[in-house]
Amino acid sequence: MNKELSFEEGIEHLERIVRELEQKEVPLEQALNLFRQGIELVQKCNNQLDYAEKQMQILLENPNGELEVRPADFPVEG
Repeated sequence: MNKELSFEEGIEHLERIVRELEQKEVPLEQALNLFRQGIELVQKCNNQLDYAEKQMQILLENPNGELEVRPADFPVEG
């Protein structure tokens, strides 16, 4: 997986892997390789989601009753 996939491309690729693994005729070695690729994709997609959460902003009301925009405070694991 040399190319950086977008989140959507990663999910699509993960769905293809799941469909292929659901086939009963997948040889064990190939299934293990697909499983490894799937785990890597899940990690990459989770990292992309974490980054997106950090970039989000929340619209909040300040003490004066005015709306202000400030960065979201999301905990990020990893």
